[in-house]
Amino acid sequence: MPTYRTPDVYVEEISVFPPSVAEVETAVPAFVGYTARATRTVNNDLRNVPTRITSLLEFESLFGGAPALQLERVDLDAGNRFQSATLAATNTKYLYDSMRLFFDNGGGKAWITSVGDLDDAVDKTALIEGFKRVATVDEPTILLAPDAAGLGADDLAAVQVATLNQCGKLGDRVAVLDTRLAGNKLEHTTVVEELRNRVGINHLKYGAAYAPWLKLNYPKNVGYADVRGVLRKGGVAVTLASLSGDAGVVAIIQGLEQILVDQNGLAARIGNVSGSPATAISDAYGAAVLAYQGERSAGNLEDLFALVFRLAPMLDGMVTGATAFTHPGLRGDVTRAITNSFLPALRELIAIEREMDDKLGDDAGYTLQYSNTGALTLPAWATLFGAGAPAIPNPATAVTGATDAELLNSGLAHVQRIYAPLASALDAINASLGAYRANAEANLLESFGAYRDIIRGVGSTLTACPPSGAIAGIYALVDNQRGVWKAPANVSLTGVIGPSYALDSDDTDSLNIDATAGKSINAIRAFVGKGTLVWGARTLAGNDNEWRYISVRRFFNMVEESVKKSTYWAVFEPNDANTWVKVRGMIESYLTQKWREGALAGATTKDAFFVRCGLGTTMSSQDILEGRMYVEIGMAVVRPAEFIILKFYHKLQTS
Repeated sequence: MPTYRTPDVYVEEISVFPPSVAEVETAVPAFVGYTARATRTVNNDLRNVPTRITSLLEFESLFGGAPALQLERVDLDAGNRFQSATLAATNTKYLYDSMRLFFDNGGGKAWITSVGDLDDAVDKTALIEGFKRVATVDEPTILLAPDAAGLGADDLAAVQVATLNQCGKLGDRVAVLDTRLAGNKLEHTTVVEELRNRVGINHLKYGAAYAPWLKLNYPKNVGYADVRGVLRKGGVAVTLASLSGDAGVVAIIQGLEQILVDQNGLAARIGNVSGSPATAISDAYGAAVLAYQGERSAGNLEDLFALVFRLAPMLDGMVTGATAFTHPGLRGDVTRAITNSFLPALRELIAIEREMDDKLGDDAGYTLQYSNTGALTLPAWATLFGAGAPAIPNPATAVTGATDAELLNSGLAHVQRIYAPLASALDAINASLGAYRANAEANLLESFGAYRDIIRGVGSTLTACPPSGAIAGIYALVDNQRGVWKAPANVSLTGVIGPSYALDSDDTDSLNIDATAGKSINAIRAFVGKGTLVWGARTLAGNDNEWRYISVRRFFNMVEESVKKSTYWAVFEPNDANTWVKVRGMIESYLTQKWREGALAGATTKDAFFVRCGLGTTMSSQDILEGRMYVEIGMAVVRPAEFIILKFYHKLQTS
């Protein structure tokens, strides 16, 4: 309290209202899986880093698009018309389609943890490690890993147990679980039993499982590369060119083959420069620059010069010898790029390297790199490497600095300046390759009806996807429209053709009620005139009267987390009646609002909830001495009317 000594008028503001509870988000899923890339600025800088997104466009910009469709075979009839397409069993990356389902069904913000590339095999250890990273982020309230559904039964169970353990430990999130893919009802029974037998008995109240999988018909990016080698006519393998007698069509197909050969060989050429076919040259260059900036040594600068000089043999191999590009237009583009961009730029860079080396002291330890490119075939290279190397300029004024360190830094600046237009030239070559392929694809579609029919047929082939992504979207939709206390069931799914197989009431009986262990699995069913509906709202703790319903579990999660975060102001406050009244008033005010919104059942607030806090009520004198303040909160959360029984009687005529 202030001390008053000088006569005056003093103003004091008295706080009479209790603090308020700020409600946390309820439908923020954390997806863990495999993506086309994981890059914001530097290659793979988002790998195993939980990243918040708010749209599918943002997901695509950071993590890439859909995986390539892998076909086992495409069957044609006697008239070369499309009959059917069989998808390969290697189509096991479901994260992208799950994201589409999430946003199509009402999802908003989400967290993505990419644990690998689309070419990587799905691995339980990587997925579990991804969930460990998610545990460090507070916002997610739903955990799911659609890619895990492609694992074997034991590995899938290991991932699911890890997610349930995290939910139980943190107490602020739930797990949405998938079964493995089943092609029919017989397999359906098997995968359901696999989940029930392997998921264990711990933390089941934090998990909800859904089945069966969903059939999708999202647009697919299908081209010649996807169907070549898998065409079958009468059960016999055929080539696309053999289906046409038009020389022009055959020429287009041959051109596409050349482009694909060149494109497939480009990765190996890039690997000779970057050190790995999976690493882009720009990424390797950026890593080399960062390495030098981290340790400004002659050796690190040598690596940077060497990387740029390795562009020469890469380009040389594109236009000469056995490794040359087969497409004549592409060879011409590379030849012009060498003449117009690379020759003058590398000539300047060699002169700068020689000048820098000449000015460096003997103890700098720098070794010239321009002469290590190996044998080159194109005659123009003779003016750069070997005996024809550019001389040190006279006067030599490009590289400046009074010390070896300053000279090395000056060399770096020149490399960065010269590499920029070279990077643009490399991008132009890559763009040229893509343009040739796109034009050839368009010409083939326009001129060859059989190919057009094949692409259209493959593009409309249904694909299967685990339902967890769609369910996370439904959670968000219902939370926004009705509230987290409303069961996320009897809601239609958007973006799906239907469940992968139909379930009837008898099938749903065994899913909804598990007489053995109470592990309920929520059905997804197709109803005539209604569409595909979520037809279950139970947790895996189906025999637990307290935690049977996922809406009750998620409402408690929301209230617990909201009240917890809003009560931090009371830590180290006096443990007396004034503080107890404020805490009790804050929580009662919040729960009263929830009661008015329909989340709590009861004619009055006394029927709907209670909040207790005080000496002799929730605490003893010893508790106060030990610094403990106990607050007891009871809530009568509304529960879904899962079984509606209509009883009809005969009534005798009375008038």
